[in-house]
Parts: sequence; C-alpha cells; structure tokens
Amino acid sequence: MRRVIVTSLQGSLLAAEEEDGRITGLFLEPEEEKSLVGRVYVGRVSRIVKNIRAAFVEFGQGRMCFYPLEDWEKYPLPGREGRALKEGDSLLFQIEKDAVKTKLPMATTCLTFTGQYLVLMTGKTGICFSSKIRDGARKQALKELLLRALEGTGAPFPFGLIVRTNGGEAPEGALLSELSALAGTALRLCGLWETRTAGTLLQEPEPAFLSEIFNNRTAFLSEVVTDDEAVYGLVAKKAAALRAQDEACPLPALRLYGDSYPLSKLYSLETALSRALSEKVWLKSGGSLIIQPTEALVSIDVNTGKFDGKKRLEETFFKINLEAAAEIAVQLRLRNLSGIIIVDFIDMEERDHKEQLLRVFAAALENDPVKVNLLGFTRLNLVELTRKKVRKPLHELLSGKRKDRKE
Repeated sequence: MRRVIVTSLQGSLLAAEEEDGRITGLFLEPEEEKSLVGRVYVGRVSRIVKNIRAAFVEFGQGRMCFYPLEDWEKYPLPGREGRALKEGDSLLFQIEKDAVKTKLPMATTCLTFTGQYLVLMTGKTGICFSSKIRDGARKQALKELLLRALEGTGAPFPFGLIVRTNGGEAPEGALLSELSALAGTALRLCGLWETRTAGTLLQEPEPAFLSEIFNNRTAFLSEVVTDDEAVYGLVAKKAAALRAQDEACPLPALRLYGDSYPLSKLYSLETALSRALSEKVWLKSGGSLIIQPTEALVSIDVNTGKFDGKKRLEETFFKINLEAAAEIAVQLRLRNLSGIIIVDFIDMEERDHKEQLLRVFAAALENDPVKVNLLGFTRLNLVELTRKKVRKPLHELLSGKRKDRKE
C-alpha cells in the first residue's frame, strides 16, 4: 500500500510517501522559500556578457537570472527568429533552475507546460515517449494521433511533446483534451507577454506537493491523508479536474485527519527526516551504506559491517550487494539525491554476480518517478549512474533552515 502524508513540520510543508509501513520519499517545501522553477515571467535584458555567452535578465524588484545565449539560438521567441538578443530587450522566459549558493536562477525561452499525461514545450518539434512506455505499436498510434492534433492547433510556432508514463495507457480523448488545454495556455502566454511590463509573473505552476502526489504512479497510490484543510481542498480540486478529464483515471482516497494526536508523530516523520540526513544507513544483514553528497557527485560506499555470513566470501559479498542495491534505490528517492552518483559495491570476482547485481539494481531504480540512467561498472569497478535534478536535495533544504535559525 502506498500512501502520501501531507502536514506542516519545522516551518515547512512536508509530503511524505509511505510504502508498506516505511517512509520512502520526503518532499519538503519551506514556507518562506518557495521554488521559482516553472514560473513564467516577462523580464528585461540588463546585460549581455559575450565572453561567457550569457545574458543577465532582470525580472522585477532587482531580481536577476542567468540566461544562456545558446538558448536564444535554439528557442527564439515567436516573431524574433533570426534577431540577435540585445540589452534592453523584453524577454518571455521560464525559470528552469533555482538559485544555488552564488549562482543565479537559470532561465529558458523553451517554455514547458506539464499535464498529467503530456509535457508540451515551445520551440521544439517531434514527440518523445517516457522510457517506461515500451509498446511499439501503441507508441506509433499515439504519435500519429498527437501529430494530427498538433497540426490542428494552428500555432504559428512549433510545439514538441513528451508522453509521460501515465499517458501510455490514457484514453485518446483524455490525451487530446489535455493537449488542447496545454497548447491553449502556451498560445495565450505567447500572445500576451509583449503587452506586459518587465517583472510580470504570467504563470505560476501548481503547488509542488501536488506534483509529488499526482506523479506518474497514481495507479499505485491508495490514499492521501492531511491535517491541513487548505491542502485537502487543493488535492480534492485537482482530483476532480483529473476525473472530469478522464473518468477512468486511477485516483487515491482523500482523508482529512482530525485527531488530536499530531499527524507527524503518528507516522514518525521527524524520525524519518533525521534518518534521511544520517551518513550511515544500516542494512538488515548487518552491512551498511555510507552516503556522502559532495559538490561534484554523490558517493555511496557499501560495507560488510556486522555481517557474519558462514558461506564463502563471494556469496557473502553478493548477498550484501543485492540488499544494498535495493536500499540505495530507496535512499535516492528519500533524500532526493541527483547528478552523478558513484556506488562502491563490495568487490566481487564472478562476472555473473556483477551482471545479476546490475539487473537487480536496474529493476529497483524502475520504481523512481525521476529519470535515472544506470551506466554500469567503470574501469575502477565502481557503479556509475545519474539521476535528474528536479529540486534541491533534502540535506540542502534542511541545512539552509538550520543556518537561518542559528543566525
């Protein structure tokens, strides 16, 4: 059973995913530090620095963002194709990445609009599919259907589409309805922005916790429980909209918790947060993981620890590595670790054991709603993988809050 618990904790809104009695995902959104990712603004080019091929764009109240000039070459705004970007120009853009330490937020003119089944992007062409949609005949049928629908939008600029995992089995009517809505939003913004002043916020994405709830695994979500009436209302509204779009859409039960005993204590969420920040993770066999995020990458070391298997060492190491692979897949989601990840499994001699380990690891990573690319063993006998960054990792969010409290 998969459940999502949404409550306030330590001055933040916390959405925790529970599977079979264990917390496997933690999404923390500080109330005073909302993410800018996904917001669509009108800005003004303040400065162009040619030697780094970038522009600095102001978007109100002295706020600046970083805009790569190569982005303009790929995705110029409608009607400005072939024109060089100049200082003082107005710009319609979307925040692609939040500010990180000394780095400004990053902007793009490839606007992305995400639905339950589809992702629509301006300036791109073609239709791509989630890697988890493997039925070739179904993909071809959907591609033909959606290409015809794109031609029918009458858009004066290109649209590209990604069919999300949920879209693989969605009714055609639901896909077409969502495509029409997403394209309508894109056309409205692209026709509106030049009449607005720099700093205008044209669109704000839905609250991030809703994306955590209604991600690509809604079919496996049994219940959403919250003690916050506002959150309850937003989840109910989103569920109703999805039901109206697709009557067969699998949706979780929604429950408003009203007991006097705190919801966070009922599910031991503070303990889960604390463990998700710990460097060491014990395995049931007695082995352990040492997880160390750094600026460049995340290193994970697998140790035998207290394991005292009686069989020969190769079998002992193989068993611990299999258990570690399953646990690492959970820890990546739980801590929201991303970028380059290097795993130092216990060395094994048998090639068959290494191949089995990679198969088990790949299967465990399939449960991750975020894109993960397992690259395999390196020449140094380390396992390398990458995980797409969609938000700040948990340790960065919580370390920033602790620093603020100390100051």
